[in-house]
Amino acid sequence: MAFLDVETPMIRLKTATFLLLLTFLCGTTAAQAQSPDPTRRPPVLRSSDSYPSREPERIATNRSGSRVSPTLVTIPAVVMDRNGRYIPNLRKEDFRIYEDGVEQNVAYFGSIEKPFTVALLLDVSGSTQYQLSQIRDAANTFVSRLRYNDRLMAIAFDGKINVLAEPTSVSAIRQTKLHIPAVTDGTVLYDAVAFAVKQMAQIPGRKAIVLMSDGVDQSSVTTLKSTVDDIAEQDVLIYTVQYNTLPQMTQRLSAIKSEKARRKVQERLMKGYALSEPYMRALADKTGGRYYRADDLRDVGPAFEAITAELSVQYTLGYFPKENSGDAQRSIRVKVRYPNLVVRARDSYATAPTIARKD
Repeated sequence: MAFLDVETPMIRLKTATFLLLLTFLCGTTAAQAQSPDPTRRPPVLRSSDSYPSREPERIATNRSGSRVSPTLVTIPAVVMDRNGRYIPNLRKEDFRIYEDGVEQNVAYFGSIEKPFTVALLLDVSGSTQYQLSQIRDAANTFVSRLRYNDRLMAIAFDGKINVLAEPTSVSAIRQTKLHIPAVTDGTVLYDAVAFAVKQMAQIPGRKAIVLMSDGVDQSSVTTLKSTVDDIAEQDVLIYTVQYNTLPQMTQRLSAIKSEKARRKVQERLMKGYALSEPYMRALADKTGGRYYRADDLRDVGPAFEAITAELSVQYTLGYFPKENSGDAQRSIRVKVRYPNLVVRARDSYATAPTIARKD
């Protein structure tokens, strides 16, 4: 394609000379950009985001040639060395993201110095009635370990969901104690998880849900499967702390006078306990969080310490998929270019029907 529509030989000669010079300069610059820098210093912590102030308005095409609107996929990630020590000073260019085996361009890099919002989800149902004071103490211990500029949302649930505190700065919440209302019958664990996920989806920035529960649901409208499926579409980390209430079951059942009714309740509870650990683990594993087990609530302190330490060194990465295959489930792999470092991040995500829809 001609850059200029000219007729005279002299102008053509000058144009050709200019293009040769331009080609030489571009080649030299590219060679310099591709050559390794042997004097490169170790990564330095940055306190700002490299994400543009507005999403680029781009149109991509999928394998069939249909046009699709790109959607930013965000991934919380934690990087550790082989000894479990967190690596807090990596840069955007140190990360590689692959979707379904195809390398993606990192379009967003969140600063690990930025505060985060955490939803503390407390199970205060009948199964925990003998441990409420310990749960309250554990919740306040967790709040004490957060940074003053972090934000906390506190939710308690039994037969219903109670919002103890809307997203508020930790410094404000520390001035008061979390008040847990009187216990009601039932346990809406799945409903509470779905509620917390929905609330956190409306909050920008780095965020996490910390769930304290025995993992047993009794009266939710939401199903176990739907909550696990829904979290695949979210960019929130979920940390689960499961404590054991099974030893108290006999004492709880003794309040039921009818032997037939007592046996029926026991069978239902045992099914719930069988599902509890796989469910709590699934919430953590599918979001890149962690599962902790505390047989004694007095031992949750180390778990909370580990969770808050990890949140403070969390990276947030984002990319616009190069292709949209129309598949609802897509695999993700995050790597860093330094050896002997381990990245923990979600390994897949699902697109909602509105995202996967072709234009």
